[in-house]
Amino acid sequence: MATDPGILLGIDFGHRHLGVALSDGLGISTEPVGFIARQSDEQAAAVVAQLAAHHRAVAIVLGLPLNADGSEGKAVRLVRAFGHLLARHTQLPLCYADERYSSEEAQEALRAAGETDPPPGRVDAKAAAIILRRHLDAEDRHPDTTDPGRAQ
Repeated sequence: MATDPGILLGIDFGHRHLGVALSDGLGISTEPVGFIARQSDEQAAAVVAQLAAHHRAVAIVLGLPLNADGSEGKAVRLVRAFGHLLARHTQLPLCYADERYSSEEAQEALRAAGETDPPPGRVDAKAAAIILRRHLDAEDRHPDTTDPGRAQ
């Protein structure tokens, strides 16, 4: 089942920062909007839920850091644990999207735009926009195969 049209909040989960991005209400564009300085998972989950409510998001997309071969490792377990915690802070559907190489892609895009030394969090926010774009593109190709359900 595809996510209903509306604003989506994308998250690139990191050890120090969570990159944040938003889609437009039609799912046409994504925009990096900033980052959350992660002090704890509880604090980060509360802020993500507040941002989602503030922007009237209809779902939250979390980047899933799969290994290069597509398998799940320790980093995926951390993101899924964060998803479980986030589910206690919001009733919005939580989706996961493959985030492999999104940070590298974000760094390249920022360099191409002339930002050789971006400030902290800028790469994370750009990566969140890339993750969100991937999610939207996957929905366009396979509207019945995405998992917008509660984080499991």
